[in-house]
Amino acid sequence: MSEATLDSSLTPSATTPERSLRQRALRGSLWTLTGYGFRQFVRLGSSLILTRLLFPEAFGLMALVQVFLQGLEMFSDLGIQPSIIHNKRGQDPAFLNTAWTVQVIRGFILWFGACLLAWPAAQLYGEPMLLALLPVVGLSTIFSGFRSTKLVTANRRLLLGRLTLLEIGCHLISVCVIVLLAWQFQSVWALVVGSVLTSVLEMIASHLLLEGESNRFQWDRAAAQELWSFGRWIFLSTLLAYFASQGDRLVLGRVLDVRYLGIYGIAVTISRAVIHAVSQVATRVLFPSYAELVRERPERLYGILRKSRLAILTFSWSTALLLLAYGEPLVDWLYDDRYREAGWMLRLVTLGTLVHALGQSYNGVLLSRGMSKPLAVILGFSALVQLVAMLVGAHWGGRYGLVLGIAVTSWIVYPLEAYYYRRIELWQPEIDLPLYFAATVIAAMVLFL
Repeated sequence: MSEATLDSSLTPSATTPERSLRQRALRGSLWTLTGYGFRQFVRLGSSLILTRLLFPEAFGLMALVQVFLQGLEMFSDLGIQPSIIHNKRGQDPAFLNTAWTVQVIRGFILWFGACLLAWPAAQLYGEPMLLALLPVVGLSTIFSGFRSTKLVTANRRLLLGRLTLLEIGCHLISVCVIVLLAWQFQSVWALVVGSVLTSVLEMIASHLLLEGESNRFQWDRAAAQELWSFGRWIFLSTLLAYFASQGDRLVLGRVLDVRYLGIYGIAVTISRAVIHAVSQVATRVLFPSYAELVRERPERLYGILRKSRLAILTFSWSTALLLLAYGEPLVDWLYDDRYREAGWMLRLVTLGTLVHALGQSYNGVLLSRGMSKPLAVILGFSALVQLVAMLVGAHWGGRYGLVLGIAVTSWIVYPLEAYYYRRIELWQPEIDLPLYFAATVIAAMVLFL
C-alpha cells in the first residue's frame, strides 16, 4: 500500500457512508493481524536471542514486575478507551479532553502505587531487586497517561493503518535496544529499559503522527459523569480480569519460584499467541463494529456475530491443534535445555485455549450493548475458579497439577458465559456445543493416552 493510499484511509472522508462497516472491519482486521503477526515474529526472534543472553530468573523477575504493574492499571481502569468508542460523544473535544485529563492523573497515581508496592513485593517473593525494578518500570505508566486520545478515536473509526505502523515502529526500536543492552550487560535491566522506552515512543508518536484534535487539560462535568456511569463496572471488570489473567503468575511465582515463572512465561507466550491475536481483533475491530451496529442496525448483530465467530474459532482451533501435535518438539528446537520444561507446560495451557476460545469469540458484544456488569461477574467467577483449581492441582499434582488447574478453568467458566449470552439471545449452541464436546474428547486423549 502506498503512503498516499494509507494517508487517505486516515482522513475524515474514510468514515463516509460509501465505505461500509464491513469494508472498514475487514481492512481493520487485516491491519490488526498484520501488525500483531509482525510483532510476534519480532518477539519470537528477540526471545531466541535473549534466552541465550539472559538467565530464566531475569524473565521471571520481569514477569513479576509486569504482573504488579498490570494489576495497578486494572485496579484503576475506568474504561476510558471503551467509553470513547461506545459513547455518542466519542469525537467531542470536550469529552476527549476530559478523558485525557483523567488518564494523565491516573498515570501519576499508578507510578506512586508502583513505588509503594516495591518493598512488600520484594519481601513477599524474596527478591530484593523488585525494590528498584518496580519504581523504574512504573515510570511507563506516567508516559502512557500522556498518550493522545487520537489513538482511541482512530480505533473508534476503524482507521487502523497508521496506528498499526506506529506500534510496529515503537516495538521494533525497543526490541533492538533491549537486545543491544542484554548483549552488553547481560542483566534484567535491559528488559526494564525496553519497557519504559516503548511507553515513551508511543506517547510521542501518538501526538505527532496521528491526525485529530490535540489534547489539553479540561474538565467537562457532564463528560466526567458519563465516563463514570459507563466505567464503574469496567473498573470492577478489569479488577477481576487482572486476577483472571494474571493470577496464574502470582500463584506460580509464590508456590514455585521465579525460574519456573520464567519458563512458564515462555510456554504461555507461545500458547496464547492466537488468543491474544483474537483479543486484538476483538478490541480494535469487533467491539467498535458491534457498537456501531447496536447504535444504527441492531437487527444485524446476530448474523454478523456468527460469521465473525466462525472465522475466529477456525483460526484459533487450527493453531491450537498444531501446537498440541508439535508444540513440545518446537520448544526443544527453539530453546536450550534450561527451558525444556516449557514443552509440557505448553501442551497443558494449549488444551485450555480450546474452550477459552469459545468465550473469547464473543468478546465485545456485552460492552457494545453497554452491559459491563455481566462481564464483571464472568471475570470474577473465572478468577475464583482458577485460583481454586491451581491450589488444588498444586496440592495433588505439584507443578504439573498447578498448570493443569489453569487449563481446566475454561471448562468450568464457559457455562456461565453461555448463560449470559443466552439471556441476550446471542448464544450460538449450534457452534459452541459440538466444539465444547470435541475439546473434552481431545483433552481426554492428550491427558490419558
